[in-house]
Amino acid sequence: MCPKNWCVPTLLLFLSSLSAAQTSIVATTTLAAQKSNNTSTASSFSPQTNGNIGANNVSKVDVHTLLYQGATTKIYAHLLLWFGETNHMNNGYSSSDAMQIRNQISDMVSRGIDGVIIDWYGPNNKIDDATKLVMAEAENHPGFTFAIMVDEGAIKWNSCLGCRPQQALINQLQYVEQTYFPSKAYMTLQGKPVITNFNVDLAYSINWNEVTQSLSTQPAYIFQNNSGFTHILTDGSYSWVMPTTTDYGIGYLTSFYDVGMPLLNQETVGATYKGFNDTLASWGSNRIMGQQCGQTWLQTFSKVNSLYNSGNQLPALQLVTWNDYEEGTGN
Repeated sequence: MCPKNWCVPTLLLFLSSLSAAQTSIVATTTLAAQKSNNTSTASSFSPQTNGNIGANNVSKVDVHTLLYQGATTKIYAHLLLWFGETNHMNNGYSSSDAMQIRNQISDMVSRGIDGVIIDWYGPNNKIDDATKLVMAEAENHPGFTFAIMVDEGAIKWNSCLGCRPQQALINQLQYVEQTYFPSKAYMTLQGKPVITNFNVDLAYSINWNEVTQSLSTQPAYIFQNNSGFTHILTDGSYSWVMPTTTDYGIGYLTSFYDVGMPLLNQETVGATYKGFNDTLASWGSNRIMGQQCGQTWLQTFSKVNSLYNSGNQLPALQLVTWNDYEEGTGN
């Protein structure tokens, strides 16, 4: 209970202070602005049945905050540059549009992303042209880097006439060395330019010693999955989304981190993803990993946080993916 004659004056003083404080509030935004599209997604893009949300207003909180306290982990987005071509989904933009590339990288930077790993399909095509746009834009953002991931499709669909896969890969990496390695924004590991690949070893028999001897610069090779850590010439390995698993890929990720963690001289590139659904992809086989209302995304971060800490850092993490609309993994 308040002392007699004390409560009312105190209440009046409080209300007077509150009123004064209220009159000093100045709006810095509007409801319309908070509901409008603040991403690099085309404003015309609508929700899809594979789990892609439409153009929206999303959090710009630094993605590193989802990691353990004191994390120094570099976070890279896996980037696809084939949109706008007739053999891919119409998502409302063209990857060959320099302004779109600028918007995407600005969007990434605003969320704390450190760079991109580009799914690359060989030289002298629209994807390569878009890669050059990424390089130019990345150079405008100090600390933001990019690296080339040679897709098996680069050899399958963009080889020199009559070349065996070995020679095709050599030609492509020589092109990468001349075109991209000199960029101040190209990703390096211990001073060496990073090269990774997607399923090249799965599809072809490659003599990586011969490939390396054909280059003037020794790359840092990042291979894939557990076996990537013991691959010839390896500098590390990356993990990926495994849509056919029944545990949202957590068992696979656990095994990958268990193998990579003791290897202090190798780069362990973890993976986070929101799910997977290729039912709208022309090449799809109805592989689906549910998003669980965001829990799949959070679980992949939680797996990292259960194993790593400020005294035992995860070197790098790849967001799988930034914009694969067709497989429902875009972030």
